[in-house]
Amino acid sequence: MATYKFPQWNVEITNPTVTVTVVHDFILDRVCNADVVLSVPDANFGVTFMGYTYVSDWNDQDIIDWVNNVELPQYEI
Repeated sequence: MATYKFPQWNVEITNPTVTVTVVHDFILDRVCNADVVLSVPDANFGVTFMGYTYVSDWNDQDIIDWVNNVELPQYEI
């Protein structure tokens, strides 16, 4: 069970369902940003993670893995 704390909220988010809702692809720069919703029974929290880089292309699972394995752990407490 993971618990996250983000600087913009004074709340701990425990065991959320994490959903990548939108990916913004800046094709010329080969960089993506991902809009993510963390859902718990009483609330939804939206965050944007920025800076996924790629060489030739990406697929949905690449972005989901980046969110779960690179970005979210930075906020885990």
